[in-house]
Amino acid sequence: MNSLRIEKHGTGILLRYGNTKLAFDTGATGFLTLLSHSHADHIGQLQKASHLVATRGTLDTLEARGKSVSCKSTIIRNGETLGKIGYYITALNAGHVLGSSMFRIEFDDGLSVLYTGDFNTVDSIVHRRARAIEADVLITEATYGTPQWVFPERRGVHRDIVGKAKEIIESDKIPVFRAYSLGKAQEAIALLHHSGITTVSGNKAIDAVSSVYKSHGCDFNFIPSESLSHPKDLPDQIAVVSSSPKHTRAALIRGSKRNDENARPPEMREYNLSGWTLLEYKNRGFPLSAHSDFPHLLRFAKAVNPRVVYCFTGNARILARHLDKGGINAVPLE
Repeated sequence: MNSLRIEKHGTGILLRYGNTKLAFDTGATGFLTLLSHSHADHIGQLQKASHLVATRGTLDTLEARGKSVSCKSTIIRNGETLGKIGYYITALNAGHVLGSSMFRIEFDDGLSVLYTGDFNTVDSIVHRRARAIEADVLITEATYGTPQWVFPERRGVHRDIVGKAKEIIESDKIPVFRAYSLGKAQEAIALLHHSGITTVSGNKAIDAVSSVYKSHGCDFNFIPSESLSHPKDLPDQIAVVSSSPKHTRAALIRGSKRNDENARPPEMREYNLSGWTLLEYKNRGFPLSAHSDFPHLLRFAKAVNPRVVYCFTGNARILARHLDKGGINAVPLE
């Protein structure tokens, strides 16, 4: 039996097993890179990659966010298996953002490894949830890997976001929901759109990524960010989804002054959409997360039924400790 070596490397993980060298979410000389999604904290050192495997959604959103891949790339669909000498790669939906994947590696000698990347086991409006699959070794994120992170039921969070949007609009102000340009912004736009609220993109990054989502079949409409500079063309009642409220505010000010130098721009009320806002729920934000919370991380690991779990990201040590207490051998990658 070959020895398995797993280590943290930049924004990702390196795996060595016999003659096999795999890099998850990072580039490394001599390694095949498996890219789970295109968020900035998962695409480090891609210039060192010589061959990359990813979904079309991941490559399209990568390009929409101003990045490109210069090396050879192989497109894989979630649910599809790619054969290599000595092992097979299966991509599985991670439920995180468009095209996001988990990767299950099955070696010819029977050893199996599951790498999650960032993943979410709860359905959202635009993403289907990740599902566990058994593997001998699990390499899992631990972003919300401490007991304090227990998210409320998603439908309830959706209702609260829509309720707050309508409340602010009725007071003749503009609700601005701050969200990452990839993933969270599109869920917020879809939620507001399907709730009958006219929604404006707050900046060009969201415009670009949302256009990719629509090209992949996502059902929502929005007004592009350039309309913020022409307030007379906007409906009276709108909500804005922005990854940069500072730029959104500046665009509204420029637009108001273009029409009337003495005009006052409309008032904005800003709220964050992030799991990290859980302790400020309904005050300054709403805990809408594209990650699994603590109970779901534990439940997922148990369902994978691994011999060993490797945990990465900031709360890796704490999650590993709780997995150990639950009878699952776990190691933090630091």
